[in-house]
Amino acid sequence: MNSASPCIKLKPSKNKSMESSKVAALNPITILAVILIEGFVTIAVEMLTIRQLITVVGNSVIITSLIIGIFLLFLAFGYYQGGNHRENYLQVLRNNFTWSSLLLGVGLSYPFIQYFFFYVFQSLSSNALFGLMLYLFLVTAPLVYLLGQTVPITTNLFRHDHHVGSISGKVLGLSTVGSFLGSVLTTIVLMNFFGVAWTVFFNFALLYILILLLTNFRNNYIRLFIITMLGIFVFLLNVSIEKSIFVKTNNYGDYQIVQNTMVSPLGVGNMLNINNSPSSFLTAEKKGFEYIEYIKKILFIDLKFVDKDILVLGAGGFTLSAQSTFGNHFLYVDIDGSLPETVKQGFNDQINGTFIAEDARKFLKHSPKKFDAVVSDVYSSHYTIPFHLLTQEYFQSIQQILNPNGVAIFNIIANPMLYDSYSKRVDNTIRSVFKNCMTVPIPYHNGAANIIYICSAKSIPDKTVYTDNRNPSMIDIFNKQMRS
Repeated sequence: MNSASPCIKLKPSKNKSMESSKVAALNPITILAVILIEGFVTIAVEMLTIRQLITVVGNSVIITSLIIGIFLLFLAFGYYQGGNHRENYLQVLRNNFTWSSLLLGVGLSYPFIQYFFFYVFQSLSSNALFGLMLYLFLVTAPLVYLLGQTVPITTNLFRHDHHVGSISGKVLGLSTVGSFLGSVLTTIVLMNFFGVAWTVFFNFALLYILILLLTNFRNNYIRLFIITMLGIFVFLLNVSIEKSIFVKTNNYGDYQIVQNTMVSPLGVGNMLNINNSPSSFLTAEKKGFEYIEYIKKILFIDLKFVDKDILVLGAGGFTLSAQSTFGNHFLYVDIDGSLPETVKQGFNDQINGTFIAEDARKFLKHSPKKFDAVVSDVYSSHYTIPFHLLTQEYFQSIQQILNPNGVAIFNIIANPMLYDSYSKRVDNTIRSVFKNCMTVPIPYHNGAANIIYICSAKSIPDKTVYTDNRNPSMIDIFNKQMRS
C-alpha cells in the first residue's frame, strides 16, 4: 500500500502541490486586499491617462471618449483572458502586477509621454489622434488588459463552499468599491495635494504591495530586488523630475516658471508655462504678450476705461492688470484655485484684482453682477479651448452678463484667413451671438495666430448691402456723422 507514495515526490506533481497549497493557505483578507487595491489602481490609471495626455492632445470630448473606449475594451479582454486561466493563479497575478507596475510607472510619467509624442509627431505623423491611438495601444491597452485579469483569477482563490454567483458578486462589488475610491481620491486628494508625479508613484507602490502580498520571499528574492530597483527608477522618473521642472502640478495642469527668457520683440522676462505651453509672459516693466498689450490698449487707451468692472475668464498669470488696474476693478475667474499662489512663486508677485476659483460657465450662470467688459482667454493647452467654452451658449452667457454699453473681447488662436473648418466655425459661432464684432489678428498670416475679437454688447443685425441699383451709402454716412 505504501509503494505508491514515492510518486508524490515527482517534480511536476511537487510544483502543482506547492501552488495548490499556497492557494489554500492564502489569507482571505489578503485576497480581498488584492481585489480592492486592483480596483483602485485600474480606475486611477484611467484618470491619470486623461490627465497626463492633456499636455499633448488636449481634453476634448473626442479625446476623452477614445481613452475611455480603449480602456473599457481591453478591460473586457482582460476579464475574458482571466477567466481562461486554470492553474498557477498566484504566479499569473505576480507576473501581471510586475508588468503593470512597469507600464504604469514609466508609461504614465511626464518625460516618457513628452518624448513619445515628440518623436511620433516628428517622425510618423503630426496628427494628434494618430499619436493618441498609438500611445493607447502601446501603453494603456496592455496595462488595463493585465489588470483586468485580476477579478476572474481571484474568484478561484476563494474556498468554493459558496455559490459561484455569490463569490463573483462579492469580488465585483469589492473591485467596484476600489474603483470608486480610486476615482475620487486620485483626482480630489492625490493630484490636488501631492501632485501628478506622486500620484503615479503612489499607484506604482500599490502594485508593489500586491506583489509582496503574493510572493514567497525565500523563493523570489530576485523578483523583489528587480521590482525594488524599478521602484527607485520610477520615483526618480516621476517625483524627482517633476520637482526639478514644475513649481506645481495638480489635476488641472503642470505649472512651470522660466526666468529671464527672451521673447521677440518683447524682450527679456519671465514665462509661465501651463501644460507645456506658453501661457503668460511678463517683462520687468510688467508688460505681457503682444495680444495682452493690445487688449490693454483697447480698454484703457482707446475706450478710456476708468472705474469700470472688468471680468477676465481664464486668469493665466494675471498679466492683464499686472502693470496697473488703470483705475478699474478686475475680477479673475479660473477653475484652479491654487493659481494665485502658484504664479507668485517667481512670476507675478502681486495679483491686482479679485480671484474666484470656479468654472467659467458656472460663474456666468449664477453671477448677479453685470460687467462693463468681459475678456475670455481660456485654454487648457496651447491651442485647445475647453469644448464647453467654445459654444453658442457660452457666448450667449457672456452677452447676458454685459452692461448695455459693454464690450466682450475674445482671444482665439486660429487661422486668420479662416482656411480650416475649426477657424471658420469658431468665427461663425461668435458672430452668431455678437452681431457687431471687429477682429484683429496678431499676426495676419496663413497659420495659427492670436485673433482678438472685439464685440459690442448691443446686437444690431442688419443684412443690407450696397448695390449699383440701390446704394443709400451717402445717407448712412450722413446719419453716422450726425450721431457722432
